[in-house]
Amino acid sequence: MEHIKFNIDNDGIAFITWDVANSPVNIMNETTMAAFFARVDEAINNDTVKGVVINSAKNDFIAGGDLKWFLNYDKSKEDCFNLLMDTHKKMRQMETCGKPFVAAINGLALGGGCELALACHHRIMVEAPKTKMGLVECSVGLFPGAGGTQRFLRILGPQKTIEYITQSKKLTAGQALKNKLVDQVCTPEDDINALAKAWILKQEEVGQPWDQKRFQIPGTPVGVGQVSGVTEFFSVSNAMAYKTTHGNMPHIKNVLSAIYHGASCHIDRALEVESRYFVDTLFTKETKNIIRSSFVFIGDASKGKAKPKGYEKATYKKIGVLGAGMMGAGIAYVTAKAGLDVVLKDVSVAGAERGKGYAQQIEAKKLAKGRTTTEKVEALLHKIQPTDQVEDLKDCDLIIEAVFENEKLKNTVTQETEAVIREEVVYASNTSTIPITTLAKASSKPDKYIGLHFFSPVDKMPLVEVIVGKETSDETLAAAIDYVTKIRKVPIVVNDGRGFFTSRVFGKFVNEGISMLAEGIPPAVIENVAKKIGMPVGPLAISDEVNMKLMLDIMGEDPNLSEFEKGLEKTIAKIVSEFGRTGKKEGKGFYEYPEGGKKYIWKEWANIFPVSLDYNEEEVGKRLLFAMVIDSYKCLDAGVIKAPQDADVGSILGLGFPIYTGGVLSYVDYLGAKEFESYSERLAQKYGERFELPQSLKERIQKSENNRIFYKN
Repeated sequence: MEHIKFNIDNDGIAFITWDVANSPVNIMNETTMAAFFARVDEAINNDTVKGVVINSAKNDFIAGGDLKWFLNYDKSKEDCFNLLMDTHKKMRQMETCGKPFVAAINGLALGGGCELALACHHRIMVEAPKTKMGLVECSVGLFPGAGGTQRFLRILGPQKTIEYITQSKKLTAGQALKNKLVDQVCTPEDDINALAKAWILKQEEVGQPWDQKRFQIPGTPVGVGQVSGVTEFFSVSNAMAYKTTHGNMPHIKNVLSAIYHGASCHIDRALEVESRYFVDTLFTKETKNIIRSSFVFIGDASKGKAKPKGYEKATYKKIGVLGAGMMGAGIAYVTAKAGLDVVLKDVSVAGAERGKGYAQQIEAKKLAKGRTTTEKVEALLHKIQPTDQVEDLKDCDLIIEAVFENEKLKNTVTQETEAVIREEVVYASNTSTIPITTLAKASSKPDKYIGLHFFSPVDKMPLVEVIVGKETSDETLAAAIDYVTKIRKVPIVVNDGRGFFTSRVFGKFVNEGISMLAEGIPPAVIENVAKKIGMPVGPLAISDEVNMKLMLDIMGEDPNLSEFEKGLEKTIAKIVSEFGRTGKKEGKGFYEYPEGGKKYIWKEWANIFPVSLDYNEEEVGKRLLFAMVIDSYKCLDAGVIKAPQDADVGSILGLGFPIYTGGVLSYVDYLGAKEFESYSERLAQKYGERFELPQSLKERIQKSENNRIFYKN
C-alpha cells in the first residue's frame, strides 16, 4: 500500500497526499520520504503540472520524524550526513524549480512536518483548537534537521528562532500567521485544497525570500553583515542555556551553534552547517537516552502498555474522591478535566467546597490568560459535587481515597465507604507510604483494593504509581490503568512495599544530602551540585518541602532501618529538637523563609556541622545519583518494579531524575557498567555498605556486552 498518493487535476495542479499506511499519523522516515520525493520529482518534471499542493488524507498534516528510526539508526555518521544533505537538496529543488508549492496544513504539523511546510512557497493552515505547528525536536533531545533552524531563522530572526526551537513551542494558526510562518488561515469548513489551488493559479513567478540577492535576516542591521549587532544576543543565549542545562544537553548547545553559524551563510551553506551539528547530536548517548525514555518508554506507559491482557476497557462516568485536601482536590480537578463527574467528599461541606475551589483557582488563571472560556470553566466546575455525606458515593464507578496519611483513619474511611458502594467498584488509596496489603485488611474485598499514588501538584505531575497489593486482582489492575490513562496521566505498576518505588528511592537522595551536610560539606555546594547534575531541586530544599517531622515519623515506623539510616535518624532528630528546624511549613528548615522574601540557606549550619574542605564536587554529585540508582536496582531485584523501563519512567516523571541519563537504571549504561561498578566500590570503601552493589548486579556487569546491561543503545 502506498504512503504518498499523487493526482493531477484538469487544471494541471498536482496533489501530493500524505497517507502513511498502517499508522494513525503521517510520520517521516527513509521509506516515506523516498516515496514523497519521488512524487515531487514527478511533479517537477511533468510539463503539464503548473503547481503542487502538499496535503494529508489523515486528520493531521505530518506528525514529524519517526523517533524509533532515529533511536535505532545504526549506520555511520557519514551516511547520516549524506542522507540529510540529499534531503536538503530535494527540498531546495522544491523551492527553486519555479513551480509553486503550497502546504495545506489541516492539522498538526510538527517537527519534520513543519519543516516540509516551510520549504513551500505558500502555507495555508486550518484554524482549530488542535491544529498546531512547531519545531518540537528539542523536547526529545534532538533539534530540527531538515532545514528548520535555517528557515525559522530567515522568517523569524534569531531571538524568536532560539526561543521557539529550544522551548519546542507549538503555535496556533493565529500565532503562526502573526509570525509569518503561514500566509493564510481558514476555517475547518473551508475547502483548504481549493484555496491552495486558487493561490497557485494566480502566481506568475515564485521563489523564497532567502534566495533574493539582498535578503537580510530579520532583526539584523542592514548593510553590516547578517549577524553583526546580534552577536551579544547569541552570547547571552548561550550563557542562559548553560545556566539551565549545565552543559548536560548537547542538543541545546548544538542547535545554538547551528543557528549562530548558519546565520552568516547563504541558505545552502547554512543547511550543511545544520546537518553537521545534527549528526553530532544524533550520535550522542544523551540524545539516544532522551529519545528512548521520553518518547518510547513514557509514550508506551501513557498508552497503558502495563495493562494486563484480556480485559475490556473499563468505562467511567462518576468518580468518588475522599478527602478534599491538596491531593484530593487535585485528583478531583484532573478527573473533572477529563470529562468525568466527581463526588468530592470531606468531613464538612465547607472543606469539600474549599477543595472544589482549587479547580476554580486553576481555571481562573487560564481564563485570565485567554486559554479557556467562561462556559468551559462553568461546565468543568459543575462536574465536581462537594459533599460531607457518604451516601452520595453510592453511584460512583471508582473510589479514590486521599485522606490524611494515618492507617486508622484510612481503615475507618474504607469501611464506611464500602458499606454504600456497589460490590464491583474498585477502591484505590492515594497513600504514599503505607503498604497496600496492610490497608486492604480493612476491606471486605481486598481483590478490589489497589493503590493509586499521585504526585503533588496533581495537575502538573504526570506520573501515577499503580500499586498492587498481595490480593489485588489483575482485573482491578486493568481497571485502574484504564482510569489513569483516561485522565491523561502516565501509570507505572509497582508491587507492594514500604515507600513503594518513588518515595523509597527519593528518600535515598534526601538522606545522602543530609548526611553530607552532617559531614561538613557546605549546604550551598550540596544544593548547587544537585542542580548541576540535572536534578530539579536540591536534597535539602526538598527535605524542607517534605518536613523533617514527617521524615522522622516515617523512619520511626520502619523496622528495617540500616545502621546508616539509624545514624541519620539521630541527626535529623537533633536538627528538629535542638534547633527547631523542621521545614518550609514552619518557615525554618535547612532554609530560612522570610515572609514575602526569597528563601536562603540558614547561616548557622557551619556552626552546627563544622565545614570540611575535604570533598570534591564530582563525588558529591555521584553520591546523590548512585544512592538512587543502587536502591532502584534493589527494587528491580526484589520485584517491587517489573522492568528497568518502569524505573526509568518513574524516576524521570516522579523524581526529576536527569533525563539526559535516560533514567535511574539507564544511568548505569550511560556511565558504563564497569565504570559504575568501579566507582561504587570506591564509595562503599569510603562511606559504607549502602554503596555496595547487590551480587546479581555484579554478575550482570561481568556478563555485559558493550559495557551496557539494560539497553542495547
